[in-house]
Amino acid sequence: MTVVTLLGGTVWTLPLLIRQRFRAPMRLHLCLSMFLLGMGNVLGQLPGHALLDDLTFTGFTKLTYNVAILAGLCLMIGFLCEHPLQRRSLGSRWEVLLCLCCLTAMTVLTVLLPPHLRDHTLAAPYLDDWRVRAFYDIGGAYLIFGYTKCAVFAARYARRGRPLRRISLGAVSAGLLGLSLSCAFRILWVNCRACRDFGHHVTYANVFVFGQVAAIVVCAGLSLPCLASTVQFLRERSCHRARFRGLEELWQRLVDLYPELVLDSSSRYRRLAPLDYSSAVYRRYVECRDGLTRLSPYLNHAAQEVPTTAVGTPVGPDVVRLVDRALRLHGDTDLAGDAASAPSIIVAPGGGHDADYESDLAGLIELSQGLKELRTGTQTYASHLCPHAVSSCGRHPGGTVSRSCARPGPRPARQPSGVSGRGDGPSGA
Repeated sequence: MTVVTLLGGTVWTLPLLIRQRFRAPMRLHLCLSMFLLGMGNVLGQLPGHALLDDLTFTGFTKLTYNVAILAGLCLMIGFLCEHPLQRRSLGSRWEVLLCLCCLTAMTVLTVLLPPHLRDHTLAAPYLDDWRVRAFYDIGGAYLIFGYTKCAVFAARYARRGRPLRRISLGAVSAGLLGLSLSCAFRILWVNCRACRDFGHHVTYANVFVFGQVAAIVVCAGLSLPCLASTVQFLRERSCHRARFRGLEELWQRLVDLYPELVLDSSSRYRRLAPLDYSSAVYRRYVECRDGLTRLSPYLNHAAQEVPTTAVGTPVGPDVVRLVDRALRLHGDTDLAGDAASAPSIIVAPGGGHDADYESDLAGLIELSQGLKELRTGTQTYASHLCPHAVSSCGRHPGGTVSRSCARPGPRPARQPSGVSGRGDGPSGA
């Protein structure tokens, strides 16, 4: 679990770091730290140490494991301090100097050990040699320092911020303190023969389990923000997918009349779902508005034919019937020459909403759903509208159809307000 969490965090932070061309020091520290700690745990759990040792020298795997863990912990300290390591300041950073001293001493001790002791463990025959004990003492001392310092910084940051951040950093801080205690007991185990005697109440196996539990707590704390981001991403993707499908009826009928509306003709015939539903929704929204602009002459003509139940401006079902009639008039009546002189037809947001992208999009979705229900004979409007869109934009009654020219004949024209087809941007009014 530790390896998966650390390497998964590395993969999670790497794409944005690549887009920033590795010019974000804090993100670079975090990415390198998780990568080194993850690879260190991989080497520590690798069953075939002898394979790597045969390719290099005996003790190479153990020494590399400690180099990765200590270097990753040093980078994590720099990240939590919000003081990234720089070449000109390395000599004044005592956590860096301490790390270099510990690694140098552990390398020297590995060289001084005879070959049959370099692949040592915490078993009694190895611990009888003072160089093996010194190796574990030096590494354990830096681990205690690093884990404790990271736990203090995590607890400090946990005091402020959103609840998820406080819970996440609080769990990380508690887990790091547990790891620090397990390292302290390991130093005691290595140097105190009485602790290793048979029949002692607390054995190293107990402390090892305690350290594993602490590592799981740290991983759980690190995973909480990632899990929350994943849930939010899936929720937003589901919302955009519902919007994308909500525009299907209106978009398809307009594209059947005006095939040149499609901005990306290759995606029209692609059966695979779009990877970026947000961009797909906006592209379809622009195509619908452009199509409604081209349909303006037919909307004006349909407004003279379709009776409305409301006095003044038609809303809701009246708008749907008006647009449906305009779509059916296309081809039956040649009004192509009137397109240039036709007034601008806009979908005006209802319910007192501003003419922004969200409210206009909600109106187009309800119009599309109304057309679908009119075709299939159902009566419920916007049954598939994304709840997030409704909550963020409010209930959109479908807009009104407006026309600035007067109706020919003795009676004055009714002033319907109408359906927008201008694809001039999210805030286009």
